[in-house]
Amino acid sequence: MALAQLAVFVRPPVQGSAKTRLAEALGEAGAAALYRAFVEDTLSLCERVRSAGRIDVTLWSTDSRDETVSSWAQRLRTRVRVQPQGDLGQRLSAAFEDGLERYERVVVIGSDLPTLPIDLIASAFGALEDAPLVLGPANDGGYYAVGATHRIRPSFEGVRWSTAHALRDTADANAAHRIATLAPWYDVDEPEDLALLRAHLSVDASAAPATARCLAELALPQR
Repeated sequence: MALAQLAVFVRPPVQGSAKTRLAEALGEAGAAALYRAFVEDTLSLCERVRSAGRIDVTLWSTDSRDETVSSWAQRLRTRVRVQPQGDLGQRLSAAFEDGLERYERVVVIGSDLPTLPIDLIASAFGALEDAPLVLGPANDGGYYAVGATHRIRPSFEGVRWSTAHALRDTADANAAHRIATLAPWYDVDEPEDLALLRAHLSVDASAAPATARCLAELALPQR
């Protein structure tokens, strides 16, 4: 059994379906462009994770036939797995069922965390040496990362997704297992999250270079 896998959930950067909640502030085209930048920075993170140790990377997409998604997979030298129909819990369960058959540890992240530090990914895999389950709390009551070892299959029964209860519900659903908790981080889902993202990148644009460039371009006056 291989050591570890980082699984990343993505979707095609299609106008009108990518980061739709950000369209209120950026317009549909702007939201799609920004999401593409998010993924570019996430792919850079994945490349650094893989080069730092024995960790494979895979992409789980809502559509495996999209040309942009295929190019992302080619960049990572991996294949695209298709997220099944259903809520996020069903899609996460599929990723863990697939990954934990072949890897000792699996960590799943989304693609709306362009500034996520590599240290938190390392911490997630490290925590799984002592605990069978790890959660990384997000700023909205959800979580930016979830990981498990091959000894268990995490449960997502009864989780109220896209609410401030998602983290607590997931902890409750897995109360039979020891759960390690990472340091909090933020994802970017809502228009109000953009202020935090812009503030962060104004101090350190290198935290997410593609995202920083895209935000600067979106801020330019339209002719």
